[in-house]
Amino acid sequence: MQTTLREYLLNSSFHGIRYIAEKDRHWTERLFWLTCCVISWISSAMLMRAAWYDFQNNAISFVVETDYLNWDTQFPAIAVCETDAQDSIAVVSDTLYGESHDYNLDEMINEFVFFRGLSHYALQLCGSKVTPHPECFKYNFSFYETMVRAPCSKLFSKCKWNNKEFDCCKYFSKIDTELGSCYVINSMQAKEKKGRLRMISNRHTGPGAFSVQIAGIANVYLLSHQDVPCLTTPQSDVIQVAPATHYRRSIVLHEIHNQPEVRDVSVDQRNCRFPEESNLDTYKSYSYSACNVQCRKDAQIARCNCTHHYMPNTDIGKQCHIRGLECLNDHYNNWAVLKPHWADRPGLVCPCVPSCTDIEITTISNDKFGTRDDWATVEIVLEHLPSERFKRNVVRGKLDLVVSMGGSVGLFVGASLLSFVEMIYYFTLRLAKRNVQRTEEEEVRSNVPTDVLPYIE
Repeated sequence: MQTTLREYLLNSSFHGIRYIAEKDRHWTERLFWLTCCVISWISSAMLMRAAWYDFQNNAISFVVETDYLNWDTQFPAIAVCETDAQDSIAVVSDTLYGESHDYNLDEMINEFVFFRGLSHYALQLCGSKVTPHPECFKYNFSFYETMVRAPCSKLFSKCKWNNKEFDCCKYFSKIDTELGSCYVINSMQAKEKKGRLRMISNRHTGPGAFSVQIAGIANVYLLSHQDVPCLTTPQSDVIQVAPATHYRRSIVLHEIHNQPEVRDVSVDQRNCRFPEESNLDTYKSYSYSACNVQCRKDAQIARCNCTHHYMPNTDIGKQCHIRGLECLNDHYNNWAVLKPHWADRPGLVCPCVPSCTDIEITTISNDKFGTRDDWATVEIVLEHLPSERFKRNVVRGKLDLVVSMGGSVGLFVGASLLSFVEMIYYFTLRLAKRNVQRTEEEEVRSNVPTDVLPYIE
């Protein structure tokens, strides 16, 4: 082994180390070259470490593009979720329980149909701490939804895109959310496979304008195409509408364009996920809001061993019975509100990263005025065509990492990839071959007569 080590040091392509192994060198020369080699290797390692750190933490950069003339700007997704239907609830309760019934049952139905996390009336009537009302449901709390919520044909009366009317229910698709069934247009999360309306704005079409007439009390959500309505959707993205009112919101959009090489960078490095990189079971496409829904689902199952009846893609065996609703009600503050990991207040910490294709929606103005119509009119207008957009670029890819590390090793120790192959070769194949030759020589010596051995040597 010592012979192989000396042979390697004398013949290695690593610069400087052969002077350490040469027999005719003074010890001071050996010490000098050993010091130089150690300093070079340490310097090379430091540069390689810096290159690896930049590759892991600074691989992506954002720039602003202003070449707006060639852009096709997608209009945001619009979701409509009914939030109240007292007339329908009254009809359903009269049908199920008779005209003369406990009107707390109406409030119970309202809680189940428009569930927001709390169930005061349901627990008051049906909870385990009281004698359950004879009309109480023990499970399958989504039973009332289809009876109360308005179908698409009754919820929408007229839709327009750039002043051209179209059939609302041809393009508005049903979507399951943690708020119940909603209707959405221009979204990739839609449950139903329907036609897709081309809602594009560019220099030929001009700024887009969308309007819809809604017969009922509802929330209208403005979302990125992969986002979904949820409990924690910012109120700035929600329009609360009611009949006999006209709402007009002017918005400005900023899209994020990704360089093709961004997909080759890991999720941790770019700190975002593309919609098709979904690791969720609640929705088929990834988004920040969909990830938060998944986080709430996991938190509810972990704490209460069940989740509420509107949680998307949940097996009926995992939906809460009345005892589960009690648990969710008791721990409402622990799962209904998001908080950062360093906060001490009650809330849920969700390690969700943004979507790589998010749209930044900025509200320019909100106008509202009364009408004499039996419906609400919602008008959403793109104030002007975007004059800039964000672009995500890769500044340190895998090739840049290889070049940077290779340059560091070449600069300080004069090595290449073959230098490391050479090291492996000397201490594996060459060492094994030397051991075989030594064994063969010893066998030959053992078979030669003693009186002939001096002549061989």
